[in-house]
Amino acid sequence: MLNWQAYPTLKLATQHFGKVPADLTAEEQSQLAKMLDHQLAMEARILDYAAQAEMTVSAADLNAALEEVKSAYPDEEAWKASMATVKLDLPSLKEALRRELLVSQVMDKVVENIKPLTEEAAKSWYLDHPRQFLQPERRLVRHILITIDDTNPENYEETSYSRLQNIRSQLISSPGKFADLAMRYSECPTAVNEGKIGLVKAGQLYPELDAVLFQLPERGFSQITRSPMGFHLLWCEKIHAAAPMPLSEAVPKIIEAQLQQAKKNLQKQWLTWLMQQEA
Repeated sequence: MLNWQAYPTLKLATQHFGKVPADLTAEEQSQLAKMLDHQLAMEARILDYAAQAEMTVSAADLNAALEEVKSAYPDEEAWKASMATVKLDLPSLKEALRRELLVSQVMDKVVENIKPLTEEAAKSWYLDHPRQFLQPERRLVRHILITIDDTNPENYEETSYSRLQNIRSQLISSPGKFADLAMRYSECPTAVNEGKIGLVKAGQLYPELDAVLFQLPERGFSQITRSPMGFHLLWCEKIHAAAPMPLSEAVPKIIEAQLQQAKKNLQKQWLTWLMQQEA
């Protein structure tokens, strides 16, 4: 393997298996090898096209890509350690990034003449496909979290439960205190925002919380509910019933979705054509 190939190998391994290459099983390594061969074969054809079109990558774009890679790590040392793990040096990484940027340039060029839908066409699509633009029921929710910590008497399981029950009792008699109590006692980062989780739809929270939240009436408080984070008290502040997405919100989404799909289809067709050409 050429040294720069360590970078696409690392990306494929983390994207498809959630692991670095060294941690893959034999079966996963076999799958990875096939994916890498396919990707590199396609990439080679694209880069030949780029060379014929005299396309290049600027130093500024290459440096920006390098900085983006580094930004995924907490510091320079962590980045260097990660690169060393896959035996990837700086020149090899730059070469891998140069190739990646050239491929992106070519694929962008392939679709540069695609025109987006007009607003009128998007509006017609909206009216012709109303079921596609129904927003599910959503709930505006706040919570107070008390965590469980067996090393801290204040957060023993029984103590945490009791503390949150006491808070709940205060809120049942004085609901207006929620913001204040959340800021004072909640052990979740949302405490700084008065316990506000935000507007959620079914399936976005832990299943334990989801099941409770979507049974509450508007402005109702939950019983104490446990999740992997600890004990929660949920407040369903407001219920937004299922309703059609507003036309003003739907139109730009339709235009963007159609544009991306059209680009994807054309790129796929172009790649099929390219791979059928004689080397």
